[in-house]
Amino acid sequence: MKIEWIEDFLALIEAGTFSQAAELRHVTQPAFSRRIRQLEEWLGVELIDRHSPRLSLTPHASAYEDSLRNWLAHLYGMRSRIRADATHGPRAILTTQHTLTVSYLPRLLRHFRVHAPQARLQIQSSDRSDCIRDFQHGEADLLLCSEREGQPLFPDSEGIERVILGSEQLIPVCVGDRLGQPLFDLDSDAALPLIGYSPDSFLGEALATPYLLNLQRQYDIEMVCETAFTIGIRELALAGLGIGWLPHGLIEADLESGKLVSLLERLNGPMLIVACYRQSVRGAATADQFWQLINERPPAV
Repeated sequence: MKIEWIEDFLALIEAGTFSQAAELRHVTQPAFSRRIRQLEEWLGVELIDRHSPRLSLTPHASAYEDSLRNWLAHLYGMRSRIRADATHGPRAILTTQHTLTVSYLPRLLRHFRVHAPQARLQIQSSDRSDCIRDFQHGEADLLLCSEREGQPLFPDSEGIERVILGSEQLIPVCVGDRLGQPLFDLDSDAALPLIGYSPDSFLGEALATPYLLNLQRQYDIEMVCETAFTIGIRELALAGLGIGWLPHGLIEADLESGKLVSLLERLNGPMLIVACYRQSVRGAATADQFWQLINERPPAV
């Protein structure tokens, strides 16, 4: 099987006709048709319904179109990584959740650039659960994540090292009125609009009790939105949709500028720990350099 056959097949889907696809691929139409046939012979199935007056994929082709695209992208990505590693040396892989990618990670990367400008690092930003899984499976050398206070991810796990980088609180916030006061009056009888986290998300579980429970006991709550995306909650809070809990590092500038007003004194919020992990028995040698920097003089959370 040749990679160009996959490229031909995807070009045919995009072009819509054999003649236009052959032109895109800079070959004659007979040569292009032969290459599609060769791909079909290698797969052992027909990809094109040649009885249809228009270009039509068979069910097998339609079912696996996305898989072929993803496979091709993965192959080219692997080629790029191999070339880069051969040219510039190995790199470490750090995986982190989306919220920290926006709030704390930029400070950490600036720290790395100053103290280890030649060391190579790849960032993988995912959902928190995916980051933990990738780290456990050895697909990342370093894991940067938030934890609930007193609840480390891997307590007493052999071969896994942990360093605490700092702590930050989830702050209940909303937009302010013209006088800089909270738009939503906690002393009124009106229902409080709440922008909440999905119950099964990490932050949703951190807020469930006693914070959200106390809020429901004291106030009439209207859940106007529920999502696992912290960045989305910030944007909705800035739009005046309701009250939401957000990590301090994410909204520090918004609080200083007055775009968001803190309700922490009235509603409180959980404290989160920002920690970094590494598996000491495996991983790129480059990870040792980053790990040393994280332990010696990390930037404040």
